[in-house]
Amino acid sequence: MSRFVYYLLISNMVANVIAAGPRILFSKSEQGAIVSMVLALFFGVFINWALIRSFKAFPGKSLPQILDLYVNRWISIPILLVLGTIWYIAGLQTLITYVDLLLRFLTPEMSVFTTLSMFIVVISFGVIMKSRSILFTLELVFVLLLPFAIYYVVKLYFSPQISWDHVKLAMTFIDNPPNYLVFSTTLFFFTGTFDIIILNSLFKKKMTFGLKQATLVFLLGVFTIFTTYFIPIGVLGFDRIEDIIYPWIFTSDSIRMKYGVIERVVFIFLLIFLAIAFLNIVIHWHISFNLFENVFRLKKSMTDKGKTIRTCLLLVVFWVVAFLVTVKLTEYDLFTYSSYYFNLMFVVIIGLLGLLWVLNRRAKS
Repeated sequence: MSRFVYYLLISNMVANVIAAGPRILFSKSEQGAIVSMVLALFFGVFINWALIRSFKAFPGKSLPQILDLYVNRWISIPILLVLGTIWYIAGLQTLITYVDLLLRFLTPEMSVFTTLSMFIVVISFGVIMKSRSILFTLELVFVLLLPFAIYYVVKLYFSPQISWDHVKLAMTFIDNPPNYLVFSTTLFFFTGTFDIIILNSLFKKKMTFGLKQATLVFLLGVFTIFTTYFIPIGVLGFDRIEDIIYPWIFTSDSIRMKYGVIERVVFIFLLIFLAIAFLNIVIHWHISFNLFENVFRLKKSMTDKGKTIRTCLLLVVFWVVAFLVTVKLTEYDLFTYSSYYFNLMFVVIIGLLGLLWVLNRRAKS
């Protein structure tokens, strides 16, 4: 696989460490969470293999381009509309979470409209950027910030505040039957590679997914799932962790940099994860924007003025929906609707893989 595909996968994993995912996992800690996460780990490797194998037959082509070749437009339009909405919501739920985090921990005196406006304006520039530029920006952020993120996470493993007895207690529930919500939520960690439904147009060579790639994705999944679930339990305890809204914020605040310029790691932790999550939002909305663009394109000979109007209208819709939803949603609503979204996402993934299988059969025939 291209190194950029790994970047997409890891950025999605990192962004969801602080989002609604961990809270959902902790809410089902006594209802089969561990078995569900193990199943999602293996299935996550499988869906990555199935996705890369499906696109192997279409090097340098995005999903809309493939649909234009093998599917009637009246069939492809509903597909692109559904996928565009799913990707938009993926970015929106991360955006809402991080706006709330900023207002709680970094800028409590700032208005929600001001904070959201700053986010959306910058994100909008990223949305209309060229896909290649976004990937290079993602690589730059990874090179600069990911080593620090890994350092602070590894430091948590050796923190004196962590109690491995709580981790052992959590593992005693391994014999409970699996839970679908936990399975679908954990599986969402592995869906970063699905951004290639648009970005595959940049990968001109056929990608492979062999034993080496599967092992790497598996190890990334093991590290992410274990860290996301067990480390906060070890630091905060098993009994009351499901009542904490942002468990990873309190977990990161348990360590100190004794000789650092900023002693409380939580501020550095927030800024690093915020930067990576910000790019994750940009990528999700960039994918969504391109999917919607392919739905609403009128003619191939559309003038530059017509394309500009279409772009502006789509951006306005993105802004309006983001403002309305962010202002209206409460913490409980975000948790509830995120649960619905993760459950639906599993169905969409299966449907998308089924669609790609059909397209592969048509291409071979």
